[in-house]
Amino acid sequence: MRDINTFSSETIEESRAFARELARILKPSDIVLLEGNLGSGKTFLVKEICNIWETDEEATSPSFAIIQIYSGAISVNHFDFYRIEDISELDNLGWEELLNTDAVSFIEWPQMIENQLDDYYKITIELNGERRLFKLSHS
Repeated sequence: MRDINTFSSETIEESRAFARELARILKPSDIVLLEGNLGSGKTFLVKEICNIWETDEEATSPSFAIIQIYSGAISVNHFDFYRIEDISELDNLGWEELLNTDAVSFIEWPQMIENQLDDYYKITIELNGERRLFKLSHS
């Protein structure tokens, strides 16, 4: 992994600024792994990027649906593998096919599939009180 940038945020507006930076960097077919504790801001980042790209719907957490798909200027696939206990549960979801589309794919809780991917961005979010530290790296 090659570190690209570290961004510190103490306000929602500063976190939105990081989302705008990401929206400029990302291009169709990119894969973004999102790591961080519950409540650290993973879904917030996806929501903000969907707003920037003017997707057809406002992004919501895919915790129960596992996969949400949004069409827009740049389409978004939003995955949440938090409730997946075994990789075999993913076999019937078509997640691998979705990674091979023109959409940018965001994957929350990606630990079980990371070693199956060759080219991706990773955002690690550390939360300390109101301060968030976003670490952006690329494989």
